[in-house]
Amino acid sequence: MFKKYSTFALISVSVIALSACASGGGYDGANAGKTGSKVGSARPNLESKSIDKAMKTALANAEASGDTQQVLATLEQILKRNPDDAILATRYARELRENEQTSKAVSVLTPYTDVEKPNVEAITEMAMAQIALGDYDAAKKYALKSTIIDPKNARGFLALGTAQDALKDHQNAEQSFRQGLKFWKGDPSPILNNLALNLASQGHLKESLSLLERAVKISPKRMELERNRRIIATLLETTDPLAPSPVKKPEIKIPETAKPES
Repeated sequence: MFKKYSTFALISVSVIALSACASGGGYDGANAGKTGSKVGSARPNLESKSIDKAMKTALANAEASGDTQQVLATLEQILKRNPDDAILATRYARELRENEQTSKAVSVLTPYTDVEKPNVEAITEMAMAQIALGDYDAAKKYALKSTIIDPKNARGFLALGTAQDALKDHQNAEQSFRQGLKFWKGDPSPILNNLALNLASQGHLKESLSLLERAVKISPKRMELERNRRIIATLLETTDPLAPSPVKKPEIKIPETAKPES
């Protein structure tokens, strides 16, 4: 039974990572996204100085109205006028990925990532895009490079851990998630969720459930967290969890900036 669950957890951790990173508060303070909760470092500020006032207004209006196609069209137009702006490219690519145009997102990002000195935000988004495409080896490569460029890149560690988990490298994935959590800003529920599923895949169901309960308390509106909590709770009742690792695991410290939703 546990072997079957491990396969489920492996799939879930990849899917939830993308859901977590793609949802939440919009760019530059726009309205909340599909799940209705902000996700801190999973949604980096990609404000660019290249956007002139008129374009910025048009983009803000498109985002406020929820007109996805207009947002994409406006970002594409701005990027054409500012082709050297890696932040703009990353923002555009992220919108493309979130709207299931991942292959195009990869094409947009490539000029800013496959270079001698890649932009850290662009290369982190490239890792997320490769996860969406199911190319976990490529995702691991880009994510690892992003954490080398910026050792405090929490979102990069989230991507790295997700790729490692998908490649069944669960112990290293756990360390990546824990490292990312150290530098996380804002709501840590996305990375707490993935760490919890990672621990479950290793048989540590009690610790997994504890993390999910904390994540649900912080972000009660995220339905995937409650779903995962129920699954792990049920498994804990019906499955003999594996013996805990002889290595004492570090205490999970929630960032001070993370507060439960009101």
